[in-house]
Amino acid sequence: MPKVHRLLVPFGAVLIAACGSSTPATSPSTPTAATAPTTSGQAPAPTPAPNSSQPSSCRTLPPATGTERGCRQEPSDFLRSVTDAVSAAQNSTAVDPDSKEPYALVQNGVIQSPNAYLKMIAEALDRQGLCAIYDGEELDVRSSNGYNELFDIITSSGASWTKYMSTCTPATPLPAIVTPPVQDPECKLPPSRDTYCDRPSSVYSRDVFDALDELIAQDRQLARPLIFDFTDRLPGLDNGFKVTNVELYFSELRKRLRLKGYCSVYTGNDELLIKKGTNRFSEHWDLLKAEGHSLRLLGATCHDAAF
Repeated sequence: MPKVHRLLVPFGAVLIAACGSSTPATSPSTPTAATAPTTSGQAPAPTPAPNSSQPSSCRTLPPATGTERGCRQEPSDFLRSVTDAVSAAQNSTAVDPDSKEPYALVQNGVIQSPNAYLKMIAEALDRQGLCAIYDGEELDVRSSNGYNELFDIITSSGASWTKYMSTCTPATPLPAIVTPPVQDPECKLPPSRDTYCDRPSSVYSRDVFDALDELIAQDRQLARPLIFDFTDRLPGLDNGFKVTNVELYFSELRKRLRLKGYCSVYTGNDELLIKKGTNRFSEHWDLLKAEGHSLRLLGATCHDAAF
């Protein structure tokens, strides 16, 4: 059954809601090419069972059976509601649940905590009877399973905006809400997942440098150093000594950072992820060059924390 439009918005309408943003909107991209239809007798992918992590408006919906073949650009019914919810979030102050620190949810158009931002928007839409779930790329909004609309509300650089993408008729299955896994069992902060990464100035560099200096000083005092070859230093790096035991190098660094209050994850790719006291962000440090020498380079800061 075709959907009935209640709010007529010109086809392809795009609203930019970022505070102070003067960037012109680009017209919506062409929907992804349709996938091949399922063969006769093949059951559609099951809809994840409702759970308490979903907004209340989502829990009473029956299973949806639509596919991407039914997605196309049409006049949007929910654009005004989504735009209003995004605008409200942009002008809101949130309280960090871990540090208890109040902060502006969006600063200079950039989202400080995507998880808090998305939660506020979903709750605002839920109060209107609209089911809204972010699938990692787009916000999925519906009032029934007759159809759903998709919106881009976070840019790749973390900016807040509103862009209608497409309407799927019948509605596609609700996105699954997956709890991030625990990667640091000793961390007192709950597990988290990042939405975007950038590279601002480091907040934790002093503690990272101190931990490295402590490790170098301790190893240098040994008659037979266990971690570094102090006769092999990379030119141009004062502390770029050759690491002879990579596993011990990262293990000892994590121990020292733990004493300073940090949670951490060693990725196995010469990178250490750290966070302290908050899940709003994590810093990703590149601490070993490909040639095997110690390094001190901030690779990225991810929001929210990536673990």
